[in-house]
Amino acid sequence: MATVKKYNLAGVSTSLELGKQGSYISGNSSAIGFYTSGDALQKIAIADATASTQAITKAQLDATADDLVQHVTVDLAYDSGTSNVATVAAGSRILSVTVDVPTAWTSGSSTGDFIEVGDTSNGSRFIRAGDMDVTKGGQYHSQYQYEYSSAGTLRVGVTNGAASAGVATVSIVLASDSVTVTDYGLINNAQNSNSDLGNIA
Repeated sequence: MATVKKYNLAGVSTSLELGKQGSYISGNSSAIGFYTSGDALQKIAIADATASTQAITKAQLDATADDLVQHVTVDLAYDSGTSNVATVAAGSRILSVTVDVPTAWTSGSSTGDFIEVGDTSNGSRFIRAGDMDVTKGGQYHSQYQYEYSSAGTLRVGVTNGAASAGVATVSIVLASDSVTVTDYGLINNAQNSNSDLGNIA
C-alpha cells in the first residue's frame, strides 16, 4: 500500500531555503526577495510575456518606452546662464518648445535680456533671442520640428542684460523615431466668401 505524504508549507518562517546550500526566498508583508547563499539580492530572469497576465521583461518595456512622447521641463532664472538640459537619442524628434514667462522680468528702460533654446550645435535652433520679450509676461511657443540623425544635447541659454529679477519655464516635447509626422502641404488660397455667412474677408 502506497503512502501519500502531505508537505504543507503554511506557517513556515520568512525565509525558505532552496536546497542545502542553494539560494533562498525571503519575504515580509510588503515584498518578496530572491537571494543567493551569500545574501546577495538577485534579479529574476523571465521570458518575454506572451499573455496579458504575464510579467514583461526589461527589453519589452524599453521597446514600449521608445514609442512614448516625452516632456522635458526646466525652470530658470534671469541669471541662469547657459546649461545643457537633456540628451536626445538618434532618431528623436523635437515636436515643440514653449517658454512660459509668468510675470515680466524686472529691468530698466533698456534691456538686453533674452532666452534661447537649442542644442550644442545651434544654441537658438528652436527659440531665438528676438522671439520673445521677457519684460512682458506670456507664453512663447515654437512649433519648429527637428529630427536628430545622431544623438544630441538640448541646451537652454539665458543672457542677462538689465534684469535684476525674473523666472521662466522651458517645456520641450520630443518623440522617438517611431513617431511619423506627415506633411500634407499648404493652403495656398484663402476663402473669402461663404453662401451662408456672406463675405468673411
